[in-house]
Amino acid sequence: MNENLKMILTAALVVVAFVAGFGVSMALPSEPEADIKYGGQYYPGEFLLYGRPEFWSRYDLTVEHILFSSGAENNEALISGQIDINCGSDSKTIAVFNAIPDDALIIGTVQRKDRYTTIVRVDSEYDSWADLVGKKVGTRFGTGAEQVLKRYFDQTEYSWTDFEWINVKVENMISALEAEQIEAFTAWEPTPAIAEAQGVGKVLMSYGEVAMVPASIHTTKDFAYQHPALVISFLSAQLDKAKMIKEDPQGAAQIASEAAAKKGIDVSSEAFEKVYGRIDFQIEFDEAIIDEIRATAQFLKDAGDIEEVPQFAWDTSFIEAAKQLQKIQG
Repeated sequence: MNENLKMILTAALVVVAFVAGFGVSMALPSEPEADIKYGGQYYPGEFLLYGRPEFWSRYDLTVEHILFSSGAENNEALISGQIDINCGSDSKTIAVFNAIPDDALIIGTVQRKDRYTTIVRVDSEYDSWADLVGKKVGTRFGTGAEQVLKRYFDQTEYSWTDFEWINVKVENMISALEAEQIEAFTAWEPTPAIAEAQGVGKVLMSYGEVAMVPASIHTTKDFAYQHPALVISFLSAQLDKAKMIKEDPQGAAQIASEAAAKKGIDVSSEAFEKVYGRIDFQIEFDEAIIDEIRATAQFLKDAGDIEEVPQFAWDTSFIEAAKQLQKIQG
């Protein structure tokens, strides 16, 4: 049996024994401080985690949950060792592996599929991109939104130059649309859902069928294999988060909205509920997800944005152990 897998399974058995009543503390002798520094981002599921620390404490786990507004800052924190685990989009996964190719490890996902959406004014008659040819449309240049649009245009008769592009900060997109400075914008959630909830915009299309664009959970091999019990408990909490989003989206949306407000971000529970119904927040992953990340890397390489497609390392054993812990915890 692979030594890493044996280590993970052994850690899982120890954790399970505790939950079943045979242990006395999750603070295992080999890991006296059940503590993880986790770099999150302003993702819809992250606000739910931020607003409900009970997800962590249910597994007797203490997590310093830092929400980064920038994926680049999030990555730098992981690369420099300031945090133990982070999450990031497919392009940020690629950046991590290009920066620390021998150390990076994927252990889960946090969201995938319809993460990017194009919004037009609610009273407009636009039904497709064909109606927008020659018009002013907005996105944030250099982001995953620009990337997914270009991938979409590669599969259609349209090209990037068929439209008049405006580089708009995501926080200004809704007001620019309402003021008719642009006819549409494409952004990542929750901005599109906020535009819907405010009655400003409606969905033209989302891009889950164009590219799955998974946002992954990354760590380092050193941390994962030296602290398997912590990683298992961490992923169990992530599984609980995903379960709540699926089974109680209204309750999850209320918690997320209140958590966002504490960070000075105004996102209504209605908007979060729309997002929770649109995006897939599954934590489990397989090689098909890795293939999606490879496809993004190849697209970026072909576009001249990166020099090479990195070799990715991943381990699903942690999630399998976490699912068992979650099941026993009930």
